[in-house]
Amino acid sequence: DHDGTIQHLFLECPLAKLLWRTIRIAFNINPPVDIASLFGTWLAGVEQITAARIRIGICAVLWAIWNCRNDMIFNRQHTLTFLQVIFRATAWIRTWSLLTPMDSREPLVTGCNQWKMVARVIFNRFG
Repeated sequence: DHDGTIQHLFLECPLAKLLWRTIRIAFNINPPVDIASLFGTWLAGVEQITAARIRIGICAVLWAIWNCRNDMIFNRQHTLTFLQVIFRATAWIRTWSLLTPMDSREPLVTGCNQWKMVARVIFNRFG
């Protein structure tokens, strides 16, 4: 049963696939092939500072997916859109950016804006 696996939740369910598609369009980053590569070789070859910022964003994405899943299961919310997940993730990124060195904050906030813009375009076209 794949429905309960971490791989399914974060990479393979339709919502996760759509989230990764928006990330690919916004930042030209291919999604990881599996959970092991997500926390391993996925960002090999990406400049270290950039990879660190990407990881902050991806942790926020995973946290937002997890929280939204819990809302659906425990709080009976059935109408979660990928935009809601993205808005949650970007809110976390903005909050966490305050804990990063000053020179990382602006790229993180800019990245949030870029991702939301791409997501809105996709939502308006297909949602």
